[in-house]
Amino acid sequence: MIDRVSHRLGRTLYEVPVGFKWFVSGLVDGSLGFGGEESAGASFSRLDGSVWTTDKDGLVPALLSAEITARTGRDPGEAYRTMSQELGSVFANRVDASANAEQKTKLGKLDRQQVRITELAGEPIDQILTHAPGNNAPIGGVKVTSSGGWFAARPSGTEDIYKIYAESFHDAGHLGRLIDEAQLIVDAALAGA
Repeated sequence: MIDRVSHRLGRTLYEVPVGFKWFVSGLVDGSLGFGGEESAGASFSRLDGSVWTTDKDGLVPALLSAEITARTGRDPGEAYRTMSQELGSVFANRVDASANAEQKTKLGKLDRQQVRITELAGEPIDQILTHAPGNNAPIGGVKVTSSGGWFAARPSGTEDIYKIYAESFHDAGHLGRLIDEAQLIVDAALAGA
């Protein structure tokens, strides 16, 4: 949804690896207006472009939600549903897959050439990324996109798992297919098949 809102507003989307460290400098220097990450932490610039906060623990989005409710009298979920009607629904999920230390190391250093696929959930692959498009830094995993959705997989730093993130622009059934195929694709890449 962030991609779609950015496009509608004519704003540049700057996608970097997971971690606040990758975009906090853009919040401080005013080159970025918003930054968020997988843990639901996010921060925004002030209306004048100056940095508001570099806190990442969800406090700022919670305050923004409260302000939206106070100023509009509407639940922020209503605003999201309106955006979904205007821009299209997105179905998303994150699942965990087992991985030992060796597999996690392999996934973290995966080369896009090791992901040998041409199709994702019945659609041609647009991109296979192992480096972030915003700053070309390694993402520590892989992201595969098609016109109808995407998945990303990266190793956990604390558990014997890798995480699969996926979004479908079609429906919940397509999302399930993306996740199932993602695990097969990543497992095959890790096995060298």
